[in-house]
Amino acid sequence: MYTAKTACAWGWFFLCCSVRACTVADDLVGAKCPGDIILGGLFPVHQQVTNLNYLKPDPLECTGFDVQSFIWVQAMIHTIEMINNSSLLNGIKLGYEIYDSCSDASKAIIATMKLLSKSNSMGNLLEVRCNYTDYKTTVKAVVGEAYSELSIPIARIFNVMLMPQISFASSASILSNKGRFASFLRTVPSDIHQTKALAKLISYFKWNWIGIIATDDEYGKSAVTDFVSHAQKHNVCIGFKELIPTYVCDIRSHERIENLISKIEKTPIASVIVLFAKQSIVVKLFTEIIRRGINRTWIASDAWSMSRGVAKMKNIKTVGNIMGFSFKTGCIPGFLTHLRNLRTPPLGFNKFIEKYKQLHSICSNQLNNYTETCNAYTPQCPFPESKKLIQPLDCDKTNEGLSDIDEDDISHNIELGVTYAVYLATKSIAYGLRNLLKCKEGACEKNLDFQPWKLLEALKTMHFTEGSGEFYFDKFGDSITGYDLIQWVMHDEFTKFKTVGEYRLQDNNIHIHNDAFKSIGKAVISNCSRSCKPGERKKAYSLHTCCYDCVPCAEGYHSVGWDMNDCLKCFDDQWSDAGSSACNNKTIEYFNWNDGFAIVLVVFASLGILLVIVIFIIFLLNLKTPAVKSSGGYFCFVILCSLLLCFISTGFFIGKPTGFHCKIRQPLYGISFTICVSWILVKSFRIILAFNFDPLVHHQMKKMYKPIVILVICTLVQVIICTFWLLFNAPNYVLNNTIPKVLLPKCDEGSNVAFGIMLGYIALLAFFCFLAAFMGRKIPDIYNEARFITFSMLIYLIVWISFVPVHVNTEDKYLPAVEVVAILASNYGILCCHFFPKCYFICFKKNQNTPESIRKYLREHNAQKDQVNFPQPSEVAECFWSAPVSPTTVNSQVSQIPMSK
Repeated sequence: MYTAKTACAWGWFFLCCSVRACTVADDLVGAKCPGDIILGGLFPVHQQVTNLNYLKPDPLECTGFDVQSFIWVQAMIHTIEMINNSSLLNGIKLGYEIYDSCSDASKAIIATMKLLSKSNSMGNLLEVRCNYTDYKTTVKAVVGEAYSELSIPIARIFNVMLMPQISFASSASILSNKGRFASFLRTVPSDIHQTKALAKLISYFKWNWIGIIATDDEYGKSAVTDFVSHAQKHNVCIGFKELIPTYVCDIRSHERIENLISKIEKTPIASVIVLFAKQSIVVKLFTEIIRRGINRTWIASDAWSMSRGVAKMKNIKTVGNIMGFSFKTGCIPGFLTHLRNLRTPPLGFNKFIEKYKQLHSICSNQLNNYTETCNAYTPQCPFPESKKLIQPLDCDKTNEGLSDIDEDDISHNIELGVTYAVYLATKSIAYGLRNLLKCKEGACEKNLDFQPWKLLEALKTMHFTEGSGEFYFDKFGDSITGYDLIQWVMHDEFTKFKTVGEYRLQDNNIHIHNDAFKSIGKAVISNCSRSCKPGERKKAYSLHTCCYDCVPCAEGYHSVGWDMNDCLKCFDDQWSDAGSSACNNKTIEYFNWNDGFAIVLVVFASLGILLVIVIFIIFLLNLKTPAVKSSGGYFCFVILCSLLLCFISTGFFIGKPTGFHCKIRQPLYGISFTICVSWILVKSFRIILAFNFDPLVHHQMKKMYKPIVILVICTLVQVIICTFWLLFNAPNYVLNNTIPKVLLPKCDEGSNVAFGIMLGYIALLAFFCFLAAFMGRKIPDIYNEARFITFSMLIYLIVWISFVPVHVNTEDKYLPAVEVVAILASNYGILCCHFFPKCYFICFKKNQNTPESIRKYLREHNAQKDQVNFPQPSEVAECFWSAPVSPTTVNSQVSQIPMSK
């Protein structure tokens, strides 16, 4: 991007004397050559207007001859000569009128009015009309201006008549607005692309804390605004942002540069600085930077990315790395030869060549040395203390090069980016004329006095092949050539501008072709905080998102990339430790059959099943004995079957659970054990009935004593509870992923309330059994059922009261084992207290397992206890044997028992 007053190349210097002000309109023309079609040119050949008068519009005098702008003029002239010597326009000769804007808007507007003068008129006539459709100008198209500040006002004037204006350096994004600048075209991309490219370059090297320096003018402010907008999209923060005066001679310039450098020194972590400024400002800034020994990485805008004036500064190598973007370059055939043989056209004139030759002589071939002075009227041609050869860029190695030129050759000042853009601008007009005039192999139409807007139409559809690609204007009138990425390779003897990559507008991406450059960029650190490695996340501690602490990801979270804003949660079937960069699959664990604890429980359950079967056989073989009858007779087989089912139900708690396992195991145990407890409740009721001596109470209780009914009703209640549970919120299989590192397949009980009611109901029955048995604890020893019932129910209540807190607080794979232990303890409590004593009595005291032995024991026991009231003999028999016994037989046998005195 070039701005007003921007020196785009090395070698411009201030003229010792001012340029004579014009007295007639033709004095405005700097170079002229006749032709069939005239092209206009507007270049900032001089860099300053010295006699600004705000009281009256005196003629303006220019100073500060710019050698680089002079080269641009020669590029346009050389291109026109190439076209005239080719068959592109089939004999139509192009002429030119080139004006000097002196880098001033007022001067540029004056030249614009001259360029819009009417053709076929006796004088320089610029008519005021309501309709300019038929208005024909002498100049059919204009190449220029370089600076956006100048292109903007003159483009509004050219827009009135739709005069084609093709700029070779004005890159302000506002000029792409075709509603305001309909006739403006350019052979360089819009600044919107440059700032986007700069942001992508910074993002590519992962720099997120940078500084910005720009000139305090429209170009600088616009560039900063666009760049900051793009940088923020790439999470790049601005450590500092400073504007400096546009003009070197500004009285505030030195002070503000001093303050700026102090800020740079105080912000060492912002080691990358983007600089939008003209060459003269960069020279002044770097002079102080070199003096203070500050080393940074500098990102150059296109205004100075290939500035030979900066590159030839003494000790420039000490400022640090320099890289930036420049306009795409290409070869201009024969241009170097043209520069070495500068001559005035035979039928025209070129004041610029005359001025150049005059200054070349005055300055003793030192045009390439530059030191800016603020006194434009002091006749001097300053020389630096030492001279440094700048290694030039090769143009066309097959035909001509720059490596063999003399050190004082003007070609040292060529910056191919803008110079090549001038070449493209001039050539595009020729191709537009070729389309407009319908030139074919034979000839072109000879209607050469056409309106300029017709050429504008032809330019919008024009395209031609140049170099390795096709050139044309997009719908905004911009070029899509893109940018070259330039690295300054600084040696002691010379500085080389090395193309290491490019920015393509087609895909809006940077393509770097040089691995060494990548290594240099990645070695530079310009971050407010260190990069957060995988396994960490950023935690901002200031308003700047780039300033943060790196904190490890929490357990169960991970981050896979660098500088992650947030950690990612692992999937439900995965786990991670704190600070992890990846998730691991959880291990599936459950209470497996091959677990040691499971094997122990299976052994106890199997032993219980075996004992139940053995007891079943013993009772079946001794069914008619008093011991079996006292256990309930045939009822005891129902109880043994229910105990068998309780032992079997433990198998559904071991192994990987399934939906069927989950639904069957709790109801199976609940209903089975309810049958056991109901049977014990019947036995407890029977004991109370047998040894209750109050006739009235005894009679009422005897009416209520219905063993089968009690057993069925108690069991049916539990069946109803389990049925409702299964219907409305049944247990189901779930995969518990809340345990770190483990996936736990388990049974969710569905309704914990229903589960509690089921167990609570059994506990209630057990509590009634305990109370009933406790009431009969003082009966004769031969009737010790009550004691065993009390003890078995006490075991059950203790076990299941302990089960509740353990069950609630256990979350691992051993949760089913807790209930299995409780079930086995309850079952063994029933076996040990109710069946083992009977089996012992049956197997080892067979002589006592007869009715006669029982009666004899009763007589002896009552004689010893001297009991006053003994229950009726028939009731005692029924209590002990729990079978219908003839009352007459019992009475006759028991009547002889001595009663208490």
